[in-house]
Amino acid sequence: MMVDYSDWLNSLPGEFHLNTGWFLVIAIVSVSVMFLILARCRDLTDSLGWEKCQACITSLIIAAWAIGLLWLSTTTGTEPQYLTFTEKTERTFNVSHLRCENIGGCPSKKLPEDRTEATWLQGNRYVKGWILVDGNKVGLVGSNGILLTVKES
Repeated sequence: MMVDYSDWLNSLPGEFHLNTGWFLVIAIVSVSVMFLILARCRDLTDSLGWEKCQACITSLIIAAWAIGLLWLSTTTGTEPQYLTFTEKTERTFNVSHLRCENIGGCPSKKLPEDRTEATWLQGNRYVKGWILVDGNKVGLVGSNGILLTVKES
């Protein structure tokens, strides 16, 4: 039996977008601080000589590290939870250990190619078969050529 995966495809998270408000604030403050430290280093170099400016250069490196840390803190976070293709298919067809036999394995956020070879555990035995994809409909076909039935909810 072929199952429509349209709802699953529509429920997948979209691309990650950075919160531009906080990013712009951090970027403006960071660039300003870097320019102030750079100007101070130039003044110290003129008056004290290059050898005495090591503390200023160290401060500049620490400031750059802090800016990178702040930037990372705005871009990382917890990704929304969603079922991968493998999890969705295992639950739908009441199988486990589904594995696509292609080089990349089963995709997590899209449907695999039609007639992708796969293996899965059904009951207590491994089955070698194919994943059939027709548009947004997916089915599992065992080695005997029979479509698997959907698990009753």
